[in-house]
Amino acid sequence: MMRVAWFFLALGLVFAGRSANALPLEHWFELVPSPYRLEVAKGAREMRLWEGERLIRRFRIALGKQPNGAKEYRGDGRTPVGRYYIGDKRPSRRFHKFLALSYPNLADAERGFQRQLIGQEAWADILFAHLEQTLPPQNTLLGGGVGIHGYGNRPELPVDWTEGCIAVSNDEIDYLYETLPVGTPVEIRD
Repeated sequence: MMRVAWFFLALGLVFAGRSANALPLEHWFELVPSPYRLEVAKGAREMRLWEGERLIRRFRIALGKQPNGAKEYRGDGRTPVGRYYIGDKRPSRRFHKFLALSYPNLADAERGFQRQLIGQEAWADILFAHLEQTLPPQNTLLGGGVGIHGYGNRPELPVDWTEGCIAVSNDEIDYLYETLPVGTPVEIRD
């Protein structure tokens, strides 16, 4: 019953439109408390780890093959821009370790809905995932499988080479994997 109510709330938000100074959708929901947060500066190719207001560490990063601008659809090679959280952590044969990000977020879903890349049901599924702080659907035309990972068996490359993820060295992903809990906020800026 509750899921039906949320579905109609989501539909109302999609169709009602919002005023120009309304709070962006991704700011509506508080994340699981984490003492840490990550800030990614795509233009500087740098990721910063904060504990509260204290900068703990900086990381040199590689991005998607088309690093400029926000991710718009599956296969565009872009790293998303916006507020996300770590939705899952897992070992990876290909990338050593993987911290899955909550892409697409609600702003991505709204943009995708407006561009007719996703329908009402996918939009609502993304909303529910964020309400439950789980990973949103990864199989829509918006794309999925975006995260922070290591280089795996590759040598450290000075160029952007991922399909839209953020890559750090294997030693650095080991550190992040051990340090950061699921739910840690990640803000990605151009």
